[in-house]
Amino acid sequence: MGKFFIINVPWTFSAVWAIVKPWLDEVTVKKINILGGTYKEELLKQIPAENLPKQFGGLCECAEGCEMSDAGPWKEAA
Repeated sequence: MGKFFIINVPWTFSAVWAIVKPWLDEVTVKKINILGGTYKEELLKQIPAENLPKQFGGLCECAEGCEMSDAGPWKEAA
């Protein structure tokens, strides 16, 4: 896993995370990003707008919905 973003979390989740994360490996904790309601700017720092689904502040609009899409570089002809 490179990075894992958990977005739009309530403050209670952040409080529980603060209690749980000391028991996790430090390398794993550094890969997990907990973001509240102002997540869009941080996501756009990590993911190009054309690859980020529109519902998360990006520009991507897959025909069948980005959640169900299999679009990606693995589908491009060699």
